[in-house]
Amino acid sequence: MSELFKVDTEQSIAESLGVKHKVFSLVSEDHPVLKKVLPEFDFNNPAVDPNEFASSLVETCKLHRGIGLSANQCGFEHRVFVMGAGDDFIACYNPKVISSEGEAHLPEGCLSFPLLTLNITRAKTINVEYQDWNGEKHTATFDGMTARIFLHELDHMDGIVYTSRVKP
Repeated sequence: MSELFKVDTEQSIAESLGVKHKVFSLVSEDHPVLKKVLPEFDFNNPAVDPNEFASSLVETCKLHRGIGLSANQCGFEHRVFVMGAGDDFIACYNPKVISSEGEAHLPEGCLSFPLLTLNITRAKTINVEYQDWNGEKHTATFDGMTARIFLHELDHMDGIVYTSRVKP
């Protein structure tokens, strides 16, 4: 299927569902952008409108029934991901893990690898810092599934796909 047809089809589906923002196509699991470390997002000279871009990532994530989505999964080299469910999503620009504790070994999936679930070990609790779409810094503590999603999406921006985290 050509990329143009795929974008048009996804956008048409989104429009029929009443989505107001652009919806992006997902890149294939072997796309080189998934292996790149993404540069810091520059709020002083933004390549895209941070609010519009984050809104499009959220709509794309929802369309694909995801709970997290990084910009590079859509072919963009912006250091941002979104995570959430329903109408409760946050955008995390320039995210960092400040500290972590504990471990959990649980099944995990990825929109870039449809239908592939792998057991991955990640920190149970994390203290993080990120910027919202206005560039305002936030700190937060996440545990359980929220910590897992944050770490999974942060890995994407560091050029790490979850298949490389599998242990025997």
